[in-house]
Amino acid sequence: MIVRPIPRALLALLVLCSTGCGSEDADALVVVGLTTDMAVGFEIDRVERTTRVDGVVTRAESLSYGGGELSLPSELALEPARDGAEVELTVEAFRGGEGSPFVTRRAATRAVSGRALFLPVSLDAACSAISCAAGATCAAGACVDPFIEPSTLADHDPTWIASASDACKTPSSGDPAVVIGQGESAFAPLEHGDVVPIEPGPQGGHHVWLALRVTGLRQMGSRLTVGGYFPELAFELRPFTSVVTLRRAGDAGCEIYGIRFQVDRGLPVASVRGRALDVEAVLEDPDGDVGTAAQRIVIAP
Repeated sequence: MIVRPIPRALLALLVLCSTGCGSEDADALVVVGLTTDMAVGFEIDRVERTTRVDGVVTRAESLSYGGGELSLPSELALEPARDGAEVELTVEAFRGGEGSPFVTRRAATRAVSGRALFLPVSLDAACSAISCAAGATCAAGACVDPFIEPSTLADHDPTWIASASDACKTPSSGDPAVVIGQGESAFAPLEHGDVVPIEPGPQGGHHVWLALRVTGLRQMGSRLTVGGYFPELAFELRPFTSVVTLRRAGDAGCEIYGIRFQVDRGLPVASVRGRALDVEAVLEDPDGDVGTAAQRIVIAP
């Protein structure tokens, strides 16, 4: 299970200063909304991004998931530029251990005095096998002109991120849904009353390995709370909470496995063997959407 303290939306300030930066006419803003339909931490390990103003590099930065710096979707707030300045962003996506990007996306526009333009930029899985000619970039699986006329761009609205698609939450994914399964290294389904083995933990106590199938919730930054209740013992286990990153599971949506849940906290292990345990999982994503699930299991004798 990959558990990271991931912020709701990473705000990276990219300094865009041209010859007019700092002067009274540097009041044109461009805000980039960076999204992807790939799973960060699994399909994307890091991104490298470069910004240019009128052809001059103003910022070059590398952000990695392992370093806790990469979270998508995210908002890249660019500092004021002069009216008419051409602003360009190049984003390269890398898999873990690879030295060459497998997706490269460019986007450009012109800053407009008195406006905060919203420039959407996506890293698309459909572009991983496409090589575009010089002067073009890949978006949604097709080679296109990276320049977007500012007159076609909307003004920045900070609420955009709540409706932005990602690897696990899309307009077609429906309401949040969570299914409890089991498994340390893969998801396996659970039926009501299934017997589940326990094993000793590295720091004492005994645990079961749980897994979740999830739809309609963000791939990154969702807060997971797992609790349990032994009805025969009238004993409630203290819940635990962590921030998790989901992986894609094809048509099944997304999933997480390897969730270690201690079942004898505050109880002798002998007293829980052979007992029914009602498990509840609650997953709340950064948008405030919540999915819940409950499942009765029986601890192995």
